[in-house]
Amino acid sequence: MKPILLIPIYEPSEKTVTFMNQLAQMITTPIVIVDDGSGSDYQPYFDRFIQYDHVSFLSYPINQGKGFALRYGIRYIEKHFPDAPGFVTADSDGQHTIADITTALQKARFIEDDEVILGVRSFTKEKTPKKSYYGNRLTSQLFRLATKLKLEDTQTGLRIFAFSQIPTLVAIKGNRFEYEMNVLLALQDQEWQLETFPIETIYEDNNEQTHFRPIKDSILVYFPFLRFLLSSLTSSFVDIGFFMLLSLVLGKAGEMIFLATLVARITAGMCNYYLNKHFVFSDDAPIKKSSWKYIVLFIAQLVISGVSVSALSTIFSSLLIIKLVVDLSLFFFSFQIQKYFIFNHHS
Repeated sequence: MKPILLIPIYEPSEKTVTFMNQLAQMITTPIVIVDDGSGSDYQPYFDRFIQYDHVSFLSYPINQGKGFALRYGIRYIEKHFPDAPGFVTADSDGQHTIADITTALQKARFIEDDEVILGVRSFTKEKTPKKSYYGNRLTSQLFRLATKLKLEDTQTGLRIFAFSQIPTLVAIKGNRFEYEMNVLLALQDQEWQLETFPIETIYEDNNEQTHFRPIKDSILVYFPFLRFLLSSLTSSFVDIGFFMLLSLVLGKAGEMIFLATLVARITAGMCNYYLNKHFVFSDDAPIKKSSWKYIVLFIAQLVISGVSVSALSTIFSSLLIIKLVVDLSLFFFSFQIQKYFIFNHHS
C-alpha cells in the first residue's frame, strides 16, 4: 500500500487549481483533500481538480480551521486506508514544490512508528517576508526553550507521520494553526524521534496567499509558552511582593534578607505548583506523584535564590534588581525540570 497525501484547503484560488492539477497528474499516490468550509462559491474551483480517480474529496459547510481539517482528514485515512504505512500532510498555497512532496511520500514508505519527519525551509532575512522571518525566528527559539530541540522551521506544513500515530494525532487539541505546534510539543511526551530534510523555501507574492492571521493565530501558536510565562510571572509577583514587604518590616540585615526570601518563596511556590500542574502542563496524575519532586526543585531553587540574593546584596544596593536577575536565571532551569521530570506523565 502506498502512503497517503493529505491536503487541507480553504478558499482555493486559480493558483491552487493549477498546482493541484499538476500534482494530481504527476503522482499516483492516494490524495485526500479536505475543504475547510470554503463555501459554495468555491466549489467550482474544487471541481476542476477533484475529478481524478486517486483523489478523495471531503467537505463540511463551516470553516473550522487548519487543525480541525487535518484531524478530519486523518480520521478518514484511518478508516479508508488501514494498510497505509504512513501519510504526508502538505499545504496547497504554493509553499511546497511537487518535487519536495514526492520526496516526502518516498520517505513515508519506510517511516518508523516512533518517527516524525519534517520538510524544513532555510530562512534568510533578505529573501523572507518580514512577518514570516521574525515569526519563524521567535517560534523556533520558544520551541527550543520548551523542548530542548533545535528546529529552524516550526511552521512547516510538510510533515510525515506513521499510520500507528493516528490515535495520538487526532487526540491533540487545537482547531487552527496552533494544532501543528501542539503536535511538535507532543513529540517528547510520545517519545517520537524528530527527523528533518531540507526543502525549497518559497514565498510567492510576499506570502499573500496564506490564511494565517498574524495576531490571532500567533497568540494561539505561542499559547503553550505563554501559559508557563504567565504562571511564572504571577508567582514572581507574589514572590517579589512578599519579599519587598518583609524586607521593609524585618530590615536589610543579611539573616533577615534570607528569611524574607524564604517566606516569600514558600508562598510563591505553592501558587506556582498549583498553576503549573493544572494550567500549564495539565497534569492529571495524583498530587503525590509530582508534589515530592516539586518540593525537591523548590528547595534547590530556594537555597540558590536565597544564597545568591544575600551574597549579591553586599555588593549591589538595589534588592529589587538583584531579585529579578537571580529569578530570571532560575526561570529557564525551572521550566525544563518541571516539564521533563515533574509533570511528565512518562517519568
